[in-house]
Amino acid sequence: MNRKKESLAIEKIYSEMSEFLVIGLTGRTGSGCSTAAAILSADKLDLPDPGQSHYIGNEQRKYRIVKKYIEKNRTPFKWLQVRTVITSYILRLSYQEFCLLLSDVLKIELYLISHKLSDFKGIYDYSHNRIKTFYNMSEDDMLSLSKKKKEGYDVFFNWLPEFSNELKLAISDIMPGCYTKLYQTVGDNIRASGSANKKEFDQDKLFSFPALINMIIKAARYVSKQNNEPCHIVIDAIRNPYEAVYLRDRYSGFYLMSVNTNNNNRLKHLMESHKFTSSQIQELDDKEYPKKLSGYNKYVSQNIQKCIELADIHINNPRENQYGHSELRAQLAWYVALMLHPGLVMPTSTESCMQIAYSVKQNSGCISRQVGAVVTDSKYSVKAVGWNNTPQGQVPCLLRSADDLINGFDEAAYSFYEKNDEEFRNVLHEKFNFVRRQNYLDGRNLSFCFKDVQNQVEQKKNQVHTRSLHAEENAFLQISKHGGQAVKGGILFTSASPCELCAKKAYQLGMSKIVYIDPYPGIATPHILDNGEFKPSLELFRGAIGRAFYQLYQPIMPYKDELEVLLDIRGGIDKKERALRSLRSEREMLRSENTELRAEIERLQKLVSGSVS
Repeated sequence: MNRKKESLAIEKIYSEMSEFLVIGLTGRTGSGCSTAAAILSADKLDLPDPGQSHYIGNEQRKYRIVKKYIEKNRTPFKWLQVRTVITSYILRLSYQEFCLLLSDVLKIELYLISHKLSDFKGIYDYSHNRIKTFYNMSEDDMLSLSKKKKEGYDVFFNWLPEFSNELKLAISDIMPGCYTKLYQTVGDNIRASGSANKKEFDQDKLFSFPALINMIIKAARYVSKQNNEPCHIVIDAIRNPYEAVYLRDRYSGFYLMSVNTNNNNRLKHLMESHKFTSSQIQELDDKEYPKKLSGYNKYVSQNIQKCIELADIHINNPRENQYGHSELRAQLAWYVALMLHPGLVMPTSTESCMQIAYSVKQNSGCISRQVGAVVTDSKYSVKAVGWNNTPQGQVPCLLRSADDLINGFDEAAYSFYEKNDEEFRNVLHEKFNFVRRQNYLDGRNLSFCFKDVQNQVEQKKNQVHTRSLHAEENAFLQISKHGGQAVKGGILFTSASPCELCAKKAYQLGMSKIVYIDPYPGIATPHILDNGEFKPSLELFRGAIGRAFYQLYQPIMPYKDELEVLLDIRGGIDKKERALRSLRSEREMLRSENTELRAEIERLQKLVSGSVS
């Protein structure tokens, strides 16, 4: 039976939507980004059966739908390894420049580096010439541009991954962990200067790294179109938030996906599988999760915490007792299926509650970090929401100005202490009086953090000086403020992770579970939450939030309409329509019988005429 055009149009809509997808993975080293990329790029997903999955109840029913759809419609992702992009920058250096770079990074004498790599020189020189040839290829006309895109695809998806492995083997004997250290240093240099061996900051080169990734994506998309196939790309290690923002601004089909795991699992994996020492892990953590960034380091350094904060989708990689990474596979399948067909299933209760926390955090007037929190009962019924902000009736920091405080404007926005303490005002004046006269603000408000100024006055760090309530305590207080409801046995959702003070409050209120996003919450967990008789369970959030929540869960059309058009079926019909259908059916039946009778009459006439003759 020929399908109607309306039915074919449905498939056209979804094929257009799913023709191009890019997933950028982020997470700390050892969390499982490479594992996730390998799963997404494999020919088969090898998904667990619904009954064997970690989903239960309605979530298991949703997973059954997801599994059926993804196994029918999936296309393997092309795996773009970020290390190959870094390798391409390294290969722009001559062999001598590369050895000098390695010597500088590892603090080892140049002659020792050259001696260790002497057998690798021929391979490096050949590769250096090939990468130079690629970057020098003409783009003057369509034919030249086509050739360069095809070569770019081959370079970054086929050749450079293999060469990066050879390079890793070649330098692995020089010093334990030297490969990771080299690539982290080069990554920072590229973000700062656009070159592998220069660390001087050049703001014009700020986006050179994601711009090259963007060029590679375009090459892959071109080749996919030539092959008449969808273009699905997974980038395995987004470690700088501005790289994620750059790609998100260019592609509606881009999703930043954080892969998180319990920190003990991560440390165990790094020590057992990668042979990292404790000191190397500490150095790695300080690099990926910096406590404080200043100056141009805010732009060029790795900042996994900020990347996780920006993520559209959060995946939990349990690692332990997961044969074949079944739980990780199931989660990846869930969200890829929704990318291909938005609204295929509804969000989980956990996602819906965290989306509320994500939304209310935008109300925060904190100029440092915005956090949202939701308190529910054990059945996910929302009892209170909160965000980090000043007490109601006080002016948030975002709406205050050092300029106004110095000049005596909008006095109601500032405390008696701020307006009258001489030492505080001297520090404030010294900090802001000169810069407030500059043109760099370009119309921006000169907001300031009271805690930072007061800590400068006292010459020590003290969190007690913050003007804001934390999001979690604000949510707790709303319950008491507006009449009080029993929340013992309830659930706390936070878009970050509870500090020690908020963890104590959650414990005292009898929270049965805390769902959080930031997978590395300091000592609040081992010191407070994982202690005593009434320990709440801790759950790393998994799900879609922010814009992805709507992109993935909002159907293109009501599902009933989709099925009716796809299968040419209808819902209920009235009596008149039913009578008309009956008449049409009877008419068709009579016509069919009439045709059969005519045929029978003709057959009998032929028999009669034959017997007479």
